Amino acid sequence: MIKKFFAIALIIYGSSASAQMIEAQGQAIIYNEDIADARYRATEQALKQAVLQANARVISQETFSNGEIESASTVRGAGMTHSTNILKEERINDILTVVVAAEVTPEHICSNGATNLYRKLIGVTSFALQTPQQANLGSIHNAPRLVPRDLVDEINKQGFLRALAATNIQIYPDLINAPTSNNPDGSLTDVARIGEDLGVQYVVSGVIRDIGPVNELEPNKANVFKNFKHEENKTSGPRNFAIDIYLYDGFSGALLFEQSYFESGEWNLDKSIRTGYGSPRFKNTHFGKIAKQVLWQAALDTSSRLRCQPFMANIFRTEGNRVHINAGSIAGIKLDDTFGVYRRYQVFNQLQNPLTQLNNANIKITIKQVQPNFSIGELNIDARILNVQQQDVVIAW
Repeated sequence: MIKKFFAIALIIYGSSASAQMIEAQGQAIIYNEDIADARYRATEQALKQAVLQANARVISQETFSNGEIESASTVRGAGMTHSTNILKEERINDILTVVVAAEVTPEHICSNGATNLYRKLIGVTSFALQTPQQANLGSIHNAPRLVPRDLVDEINKQGFLRALAATNIQIYPDLINAPTSNNPDGSLTDVARIGEDLGVQYVVSGVIRDIGPVNELEPNKANVFKNFKHEENKTSGPRNFAIDIYLYDGFSGALLFEQSYFESGEWNLDKSIRTGYGSPRFKNTHFGKIAKQVLWQAALDTSSRLRCQPFMANIFRTEGNRVHINAGSIAGIKLDDTFGVYRRYQVFNQLQNPLTQLNNANIKITIKQVQPNFSIGELNIDARILNVQQQDVVIAW
């Protein structure tokens, strides 16, 4: 029997004449055999997917391969669900997957009026490990670079954003207090500079808070040898996977979103086995499957959070009335699209730390040429007369 599910947080009432039915999939981990709770959480995830797919349009993307241009397609959209039917439900071990059909209204849903469907570019940095010795179990010391790389893969699979791996960059000098830590020179973490260096609109960073055994023993003075022998003989047991995700605006450095994820999975390998993070043997463990599910959820949350954010791109060259911006057909930009120009200013807070401010210049550019990674737009008059410069920003809401 098909079950009826109403997601109160996502329901809006009114005419559904322009609504459309979207099928989407969601997953959730089952705790204490509570199928109803897992079904609720899996359906929430599926609804996020449905909202992202609503009012979808196919945007042609051109990429170069072996000297030739190849076309690809990406689907994006915006909307809000009215009601949802669960079409299919499947349990594999302790992960529940549901497929839903959701009635979704198109466009004009974001409270800030954002309706753009451009594919936003984000950079994902290294995830520092708060307790490095926890990586000894399974020799997963490569987790700080491969966890964010897996997150990049999950984001790109969904197709709503374009994620780039920058796992050679670490943001936080003080992991305990992240994301509010300072640099050694006393300045705030310079995400805006990192965003500019990477050429991305948003920056995602994170901290791996815990990958240790759930019942990790802490040696005490009276039983050091006993505890050591217990751990030495231990071959399996539940292991934590806890990460914090931080999403920043790459132009201003402002923290837009932060979320903690905490799950645990069975580590069913002998303590002496060195799998490394991301190896086939690691992925076949229950812990590896749980880690993948967490990163899938984090990728979906990131896409959902950025759905109503404006699309922004840097101006990197001006020539007469022509303006070059660092976004092109890969981002979904087309001929005759229009953008507003915003001037970039640097201001200082009470601690004399620099902050970036964007002011609307009330100037429009119209796109006349589109390349895969950049576009050329035209102003009504010469850029010098309007004082449009490199490092100014174009924005589409």
